[in-house]
Amino acid sequence: MSLRFDQPKKCWFEPLSERELEVLKLLRSELERSEIAHELHSVSEHRAYHTQNIYAKLGVNNRRAAVRRAEELDLL
Repeated sequence: MSLRFDQPKKCWFEPLSERELEVLKLLRSELERSEIAHELHSVSEHRAYHTQNIYAKLGVNNRRAAVRRAEELDLL
């Protein structure tokens, strides 16, 4: 099997939605969870929902790991 460099790269994780990227940028900040929810103009449960989706898609289980993985993947 030969590799072809003109083939598009396949993404090994499910792409993040625009909202999830917005949440991820806020996770990178020093804001507390309640402040992130306020910035998103949503309730804390929505923030938690998006955060859990981000963790699952990036294969991590905490805020720092999510930010680190996102930076490695040039998502931030």
